[in-house]
Amino acid sequence: RPSQGTMASAVADALSDGHKLVVEAGTGTGKTLAYLLPALRSGLKVVVSTGTRNLQEQILRKDVPLLERLIGRKPRVVALKGLSNYLCLRRTEEAQGSLALVQDGGLARIRTWAATSPVGDRAELDLPEDSHLWREVCATTETRIGPTCPYYEPCFVTRARRAAAEAEMVVVNHHLFFADLALRSRYPGA
Repeated sequence: RPSQGTMASAVADALSDGHKLVVEAGTGTGKTLAYLLPALRSGLKVVVSTGTRNLQEQILRKDVPLLERLIGRKPRVVALKGLSNYLCLRRTEEAQGSLALVQDGGLARIRTWAATSPVGDRAELDLPEDSHLWREVCATTETRIGPTCPYYEPCFVTRARRAAAEAEMVVVNHHLFFADLALRSRYPGA
């Protein structure tokens, strides 16, 4: 569409010159592809911040595969979500001792999934948003113990952060983006 081409050119110019750009357009006009294509072609590391996890998923599952065909290569694009979206392997192992969590088979299902999941993201599981079981096995700031954890290397959070560091595009939601920005302004170098 002509409007997409105009927007894509403006995004490419902004990325090249380092200036700010604000674009507004209606739903379904192709904004996502109009900013993703020049961002991937720019050679810069780009962070895309979305309003929702659903849009994150759309970008990764629908838009990036389409762009792969357009640019003729597989770009290194990863999603990064808040801690509670990732399974904690240590907490999952510790939960084995809880009869209440083991009885209904939910924990066994999670452990089976974890053995094959490349990212440990709860979006891959069919769990209710308010799942008691997930709250017992997800990563949190209070339970994440860092490099001293015996599961630190295979940890889904550790792996997600490393993948984000190597990616050319990281797709986050606004909440995570602004929480990270606040943390970095409070603790420079974090």
